[in-house]
Amino acid sequence: MRKLVLSAVCAVALIAPAAYAQEIVTIGIVTAQTGPLAAPGKFQMNGFNLAVDQINKDGGFDIAGKKYKLALKVYDTHCSASEGAAAMQRLASVDQVSIVLGELCSPVVSAEAPLAQDEKVPLIITVPTAPDLTEQNNPYLFRINAHNGQLTKALVDYIRSVDAEPLAFIAWNNDAGRGGVNSVKALLPKDFKTGYVGYFNVGEVDFSSHITNIRNSGAKAVMLLMDEEPGALAIRQIRDAGLNVQFIGTLAMGSNRFLKALNAKYLDGMVQYSAFPPNAPIDRIKKFNENYRNKFHEESHGFAAQSYDAVYVAVEAMKAAGKVSGGAAIRDALSKVTFDGVIGKISFDKKGQASPPVYITQWCNDGTRKVIFPKDMAAGCGAG
Repeated sequence: MRKLVLSAVCAVALIAPAAYAQEIVTIGIVTAQTGPLAAPGKFQMNGFNLAVDQINKDGGFDIAGKKYKLALKVYDTHCSASEGAAAMQRLASVDQVSIVLGELCSPVVSAEAPLAQDEKVPLIITVPTAPDLTEQNNPYLFRINAHNGQLTKALVDYIRSVDAEPLAFIAWNNDAGRGGVNSVKALLPKDFKTGYVGYFNVGEVDFSSHITNIRNSGAKAVMLLMDEEPGALAIRQIRDAGLNVQFIGTLAMGSNRFLKALNAKYLDGMVQYSAFPPNAPIDRIKKFNENYRNKFHEESHGFAAQSYDAVYVAVEAMKAAGKVSGGAAIRDALSKVTFDGVIGKISFDKKGQASPPVYITQWCNDGTRKVIFPKDMAAGCGAG
């Protein structure tokens, strides 16, 4: 029987104890554990590990009268397309996995997905947001999380409702950053005024030239398409330069970790999309947040929630397929799975894309956040 593996860099991240009476299904993970994107990779791994721990603690899962528990094997792809492709090939041909989860970077998925299709090994991605990934007619690629188009639509609706013209951008100089800018522009009215658009490379820490251009453009709002570390630097430098602009950010800028990198004064009024407001008064979120905090001693994260749900979706697909091996059978089951996850109801359309809820949260002047969208889930400071 082939082992099921969730890819990882050359090392088994979780090895089931020998005392387990059940058979072990090894799930493999592909993600970045080292390099400039190791921090978001850590949140992704936290979600995978938490799900495996809880499934195993609950006694595993049954298929055809046999009990299984999970272990993880993790390949560190460093957000490198070549390393991602090599890891995917190894998982399929050497490790002989039946399913792969993870990845952080859209270009790496583009290198891995064709191999997943060739080898008939389903790949469930949990973080990359490039919309075109699920537009390639690849029946072996599935995405748990919302893509840029889904995420930015809610932000654009907000932008259109406030005085945000001209709107400036600072974004990663990569597919995710440029794709995010293009997605926002495509959803704005044609007569909406956009100002300066600037891009920066991984590792850059000086945003002074961008600040000068934002000031000269007369922007009233600035959208920051980046993660926590450069986002904190950019916001601090913009505020210290005396620019009183509305900040519009991403999921990475809506956590207590981000607050610790700055303070409430810098963040007051900033809005960001969120796939998972960790303090929302929703039972599934409250329970996950409690379990996450108990294990990792910090506030939970959207990347972790998405990855946590992916493990459960993979298990549901195996149960529906009636087997833990055979990528084609598991793929067929995935296409029909409906699962009530932490991030919401998960099911895949014909392209393999899920449509989880998207929230808009806003920082309050006391350092808490509130949910302002969807309106039926709006909640005051402390809920976001």
